[in-house]
Amino acid sequence: MKKIISNRVKKISADQVKKLREETGASVMECREALVNSEGDAEKAREYLRKKGKEKAQKKSGRETREGVVSAYIHSNKKIGALVEIRCETDFVAKNAEFQELSHDLAMHVAAMDPKFILFDEVSEKERKEYEDLAREEITKEKKPKEIVEKIVSGKTEKHFSEQCLMRQKFIKNPDITVEDLVKEKISKIGENIKIERIVRFEI
Repeated sequence: MKKIISNRVKKISADQVKKLREETGASVMECREALVNSEGDAEKAREYLRKKGKEKAQKKSGRETREGVVSAYIHSNKKIGALVEIRCETDFVAKNAEFQELSHDLAMHVAAMDPKFILFDEVSEKERKEYEDLAREEITKEKKPKEIVEKIVSGKTEKHFSEQCLMRQKFIKNPDITVEDLVKEKISKIGENIKIERIVRFEI
């Protein structure tokens, strides 16, 4: 086994590691580990790092976030704007350029995508039920079996509110990942818990 792993390591070039590091922001050792485990496949290596990042983020999710910043974004037409309050653990990270870039990107995303909630759990039972009733009424007209109707209603409701939840939306600057993926990647890279506390969007 050691010999097989050693041969794989030899196949990973410095350029591969450098490119993956530039794309993900992960450390040299993490990039090399990802490439070795994916046998040099860049896409699989990125997925490996995403998974590792989510595991790290989960471990940090219980930490208190008492510091942070409020970022604003105003669209070029001066008619749409957004404010985002994003929290971290220390003032040192709050002043970090990458953390501030993240907060700016999130404000831009909110202005563009108009999320109504931050987390899916924020959707109230009343809102879910109202949408389910409307969806059920519409689908029932198609005279489908009752059990099929309920599955369709459940799926439509999940999709409808997922599209309105910031953390589940596709990140505007990289649709291959969600906002949740982005935040977890930054938690892994920066090393502190990060939490989006509040979002506000304005439009004239």
